[in-house]
Amino acid sequence: MNSKTTLFVLLSLIFGVAAVYLAQSWLTKNNQTVAPPQSTQVITMATNVAMGTILEGKHLTQTLFPDDLIPANAVTDFEFALGMLAKQRLYQGEVLRDERIIKKGEGSTLASLISPNKRAITIRVNDVVGVAGFLLPGNRVDVLSLYKKANKKFYTEIVLANIKILAIDQRASNDENKPTVVRAVTLEVNLKQAETLMVAKGRGSLQLALRNPNDQLPVIVAKVKTPTPIPLPQLLTKTAPEPKIVVRYVSPKKSKVYLIKGINEQEVKMPLAN
Repeated sequence: MNSKTTLFVLLSLIFGVAAVYLAQSWLTKNNQTVAPPQSTQVITMATNVAMGTILEGKHLTQTLFPDDLIPANAVTDFEFALGMLAKQRLYQGEVLRDERIIKKGEGSTLASLISPNKRAITIRVNDVVGVAGFLLPGNRVDVLSLYKKANKKFYTEIVLANIKILAIDQRASNDENKPTVVRAVTLEVNLKQAETLMVAKGRGSLQLALRNPNDQLPVIVAKVKTPTPIPLPQLLTKTAPEPKIVVRYVSPKKSKVYLIKGINEQEVKMPLAN
């Protein structure tokens, strides 16, 4: 066997061993089983649920979700979710989260929907004040005040901004997304805002301005001061002077003289000298 043949055989062996090694490495890499990601059972919505609905077993289901896809504050306890109140509208298939439900409180459903340190106050509206019926629970509005000053000119001020609507008439849910003319709108305000709203309502008429839900720009709000009560004039009590006692002396026009003679007594009237 000459040298060329020997070199060719050695090269063949080297390439063969390399090919076998590469093939084995490729098979080993592709045959490795991919470890499944860690998963956790979370509570998801089985049906659409309107705002203010008390969650029952028919509304909920348990679903296995990968840990990296589970949103923050997701509810994992089925018993915990039962009896809770839907703070917002919930849709089928979404993961139930703590911030979208609240514990059912005492009283009406609306009372349970009020945020901490807030109050619900209702104002009367019509088709114009109520933005032609396009207001729905959950919308946000600015409140404008129209009033007349002593100079008989009209003025407009923004008294409240970015106020949440809790309910329209007696409805606290927005199941029907269509215009509805209502007679009353319930707003969520704090105590200071409630005082401002009542003062503005007393001095003139109110108008609601619907906001875009993504508009969070601040609005310059007018300062509405509570009217200072006018003090009543104090009545000066005068002490009545003590009545003067006037003593008048009436001089008698005649005097009496008694004459005694023995045991006899005689009365004699005599005129007085001027």
